[in-house]
Amino acid sequence: MNTLLRLSDLLATPCRLAARLCGWLLLVLMAVIIYDVVGRRFFSTGSFKLQELEWHIHGTIAVLCFGWAYLANAHVRIDVFSANMQRNTKLWIEIFAIAAFLIPFMLLLTWFGYDFVLRAFERGEGSPGGVGLPNRWIIKSMIPIGSILTISGGLAVLFRAIVALRRPDLLQDPWER
Repeated sequence: MNTLLRLSDLLATPCRLAARLCGWLLLVLMAVIIYDVVGRRFFSTGSFKLQELEWHIHGTIAVLCFGWAYLANAHVRIDVFSANMQRNTKLWIEIFAIAAFLIPFMLLLTWFGYDFVLRAFERGEGSPGGVGLPNRWIIKSMIPIGSILTISGGLAVLFRAIVALRRPDLLQDPWER
């Protein structure tokens, strides 16, 4: 069981690092938004590139934090049915949901996301109309990277759920606090 916990920590590490990076990106996003708003309001310096940069940073933050959100149980969850279930039943449902839904879906998203990025890179895809940011493949690459981080976070929770089922004395629930 300790091996599963160590493996879980190893898998959770990239998710934690991505979340820290995204914390700093929030500060960058805030600076870009303030610069854009002040520039538009007082200096008439609006820019499509700044607006796209805001969207790209926001999208990056959202996609790269899915794995961490899963680790911290901070994702959207509908507990209407499971609210009255026993702890072990909830853990079994979590294990099943990760194995049957989360990992296969994220693997598909990684597979198709990679193709999405590759096509954008090969075509030299940029912003429509040529007034925005070039190299659209950079933002599109966040999709497969975020999917891999989500798989990593899901596997970490899966291993921790197994430990919580087998050894509740070691771990009560699979999520980080």
